[in-house]
Amino acid sequence: MQNNTLKKIFVGLLFLYFIYCVYYLFADKQQYQRDFEMQYLAAKVFSEGKNPYDTEILKGDAGRSVWHWYAYPPATLWFYRLFASTNYNTAYNIFLLLKTAMIIGLVLLWRTKFVGKQAGAGFYLFCLLAFNSAIFLDMRAGNINMFEQLMLWLGFYFFLERRFLLFCCFILLGASFKMTPIAFLVLLLLTDEKKKYFYFLASCAAFTVYLLIQYAATPEMFRAFVAGAKGVLVEYGLYSPTTIGIIKDGFELLLRTTGISMPQMLHPGLFYIIAAAILFVSWRAYRVLKSIEAEDKEKMILFLACLVYALIHPRLKDYACVLLIVPSYFIINRLKYLKAYPFLFFLMIISAANVTLPGLKTIYIFMWTYYPLVLAYLIWSLYLYEIFASRKRTAGAYLEKPI
Repeated sequence: MQNNTLKKIFVGLLFLYFIYCVYYLFADKQQYQRDFEMQYLAAKVFSEGKNPYDTEILKGDAGRSVWHWYAYPPATLWFYRLFASTNYNTAYNIFLLLKTAMIIGLVLLWRTKFVGKQAGAGFYLFCLLAFNSAIFLDMRAGNINMFEQLMLWLGFYFFLERRFLLFCCFILLGASFKMTPIAFLVLLLLTDEKKKYFYFLASCAAFTVYLLIQYAATPEMFRAFVAGAKGVLVEYGLYSPTTIGIIKDGFELLLRTTGISMPQMLHPGLFYIIAAAILFVSWRAYRVLKSIEAEDKEKMILFLACLVYALIHPRLKDYACVLLIVPSYFIINRLKYLKAYPFLFFLMIISAANVTLPGLKTIYIFMWTYYPLVLAYLIWSLYLYEIFASRKRTAGAYLEKPI
């Protein structure tokens, strides 16, 4: 009884700290939610009949330089116009409160539908701190990512419930801004649903129509959107810890430390090789998982897909690692028999820090820069280990049965 009370107090204190984090972001509207500031400005420009994809127009309306541009499809501007109908300070507050409600709803969804009995008091601490505090990074950036995550996880819930029409609808909503989440429709092809090809092709067709309508209605803006979207793929490092980024920065580190210069064409080539290897090994793991009796098999397939998506994504922002919180928590709890849970939990919640030890600073800076990506590979490896180990245990149990 006393232990249960202490857990409730701990969770209550965590929630109060989360509320303080929200209050903290209200304090300086010039420094935080910079993504939303740009999107608000783009919506204002759009409401005046001007092209929000033109950085010179944005610069003129802002009265200063803008640090990036609007990179979502033209139809999404109507969403931001809801906020642009009022002054920026009010819009800032409304958007932040909306994101706060989404985060609370998302964590409750995770708690009740994906984690269940595994979710102790530590689960909420994990959500707050995992992947360099990805949830707070999202709030600070003011990105649309949390809406995307909520739509995806609602879709995942309906996927596990085998309500595939609703799964498709929520994946389409989640992909309406950044488009790449449309890749999760591939999950349909991994099911034994009789209508899976119909759902898959119909969803792809619906998404294509969504884009074509925008091209037909505003061809100039749509072409500008496509050009801008290509430009955002070149961000690497701490703010976008991707596989292709660590390859690029690794070659640059090699050049700085040894003077050896590698051809630029090796960057994408090596990335494609690694991506192909990830897909191949993950596919083998999926096949093994399908062939055995394993607890929470469908969840493991879903979570493995999330990890593959993150590992091969060309531009995974730091706050987008919210996608990996539940898959990571799920697997480190499942592997308690390895007696590694406390260590793995600690690895997941520590954040990047400056290291001043002589000779190790360069290595540590490089490692911390890609720490979320390293964690993603670690969790992916744990899934592979668990799947292949399950096959061995199942085979061993079969051989031990008396004839």
